[in-house]
Amino acid sequence: MSLLSLDVRDFRNIQTANLQFSAGLNLITGPNAAGKTSLLEAIYCLGRVRSFRTVNAIEPVHYGKNAYCLVGNVQQPQGRVVTVGIERSGTGLRVHLDGRPISRLSELAGALPVQILSGDTQGILEGGPGCRRQAIDWGLFHVEHSYREYWTRYMRALRQRNAALRSRLSRAQVQAWDSELEFTGQEIHRLRQAYFEVLQTNLRVVMTELLPGVSVVLQYRRGWPADQQLAETLYGSLDGDRNRGYTRYGIQRADFKIMVDERDSLSHCSRGQKKVLTVGYMLAQLALQQERNVVLGAFLLDDFASELDDEHQACVLSALRQLQAQVFVTAIEGISTECIAWEEIQRFHVERGKIQEVV
Repeated sequence: MSLLSLDVRDFRNIQTANLQFSAGLNLITGPNAAGKTSLLEAIYCLGRVRSFRTVNAIEPVHYGKNAYCLVGNVQQPQGRVVTVGIERSGTGLRVHLDGRPISRLSELAGALPVQILSGDTQGILEGGPGCRRQAIDWGLFHVEHSYREYWTRYMRALRQRNAALRSRLSRAQVQAWDSELEFTGQEIHRLRQAYFEVLQTNLRVVMTELLPGVSVVLQYRRGWPADQQLAETLYGSLDGDRNRGYTRYGIQRADFKIMVDERDSLSHCSRGQKKVLTVGYMLAQLALQQERNVVLGAFLLDDFASELDDEHQACVLSALRQLQAQVFVTAIEGISTECIAWEEIQRFHVERGKIQEVV
């Protein structure tokens, strides 16, 4: 799966752009603040209908304009091309998929899977438990068909239980949601645990190339005590939940650590090592998708050369090439000469929001 083309209108400092991309490597160069990251943000928004740089949905709209518009053509695994269109304004969001409007964003899931490694976002190591849960969910949404249904059911029941807690309803009215949380929460935990076991194997393989001689281990925490069933924990914590007005235990509290030589990478690794670990985790996810015959989408690397030496750049690009992922890389000058090994390379230069293909 690859993004063949993208039309951009009034997104950040990019007023208009009509771009054709390579299914392999797309190298985007230009000075700071030229619009390189804005282009990656536009691709990310096309795939996920949100920005990785801000929670303000209309912030990317070009100054003085009312809305931004993105239209992309995505080639599906069987060769069919579908069009994804997004228009975001202060009055709302309009999304079209293959020529028809969609009202549920879940319908867009899988149209263009996209991952980002950017200096504008803290990522899985420094971004907190919420970022790490998003990383877990993103991976499972694409490899386990039942996961999305369980996750949707769980989150719906959690919202209802929390609403009952905030409204000071009776114990029975709060506990009415516990059986749904127990069932769907245990299923989600089962899928997450199995996912991490496989992911751990893939991560070891990836890290032998990126950080040779270093032991890297994933530690998954499910969100409630290991010696209890979720229903038991919910029952025992009810009084505390009622005092605080929210549910304190469950899969919504899950987290994981990346341990390096038996130490927490968050506190013991340099910034460069953290970037390598983050890339390694993402590569392990992509490898797992490939093993499950899930088609890969776009992999976005912003400010790629920052804190990665030539050797690590070469290793990352080599791994992505072997996975046959579509890659978008931004850099001020260029990247490692390893890029010449790619069969398909498209080069772009960005200057003051204007994007030109380099022939």
